[in-house]
Amino acid sequence: MIAKKGKRKITYQGHNFYWFIRRNDKGIPRIHILSEDKHIRIERPMFDTEVPVGSLYIRQLLEKYFTEQN
Repeated sequence: MIAKKGKRKITYQGHNFYWFIRRNDKGIPRIHILSEDKHIRIERPMFDTEVPVGSLYIRQLLEKYFTEQN
């Protein structure tokens, strides 16, 4: 299980994912997306730190990930 505190939940293709933004050791914000069972872990740089990240953008990242896997 994933600790859900501080994370946002999105359901994509019937599966729950949790996402959050955390800065790396260089202070650069990165988007992290985890499947509920932790088998899928996606980490991407933020496109633009001035634009808020929402569920639509997270859904696009998930679509891209699953497209690249096939």
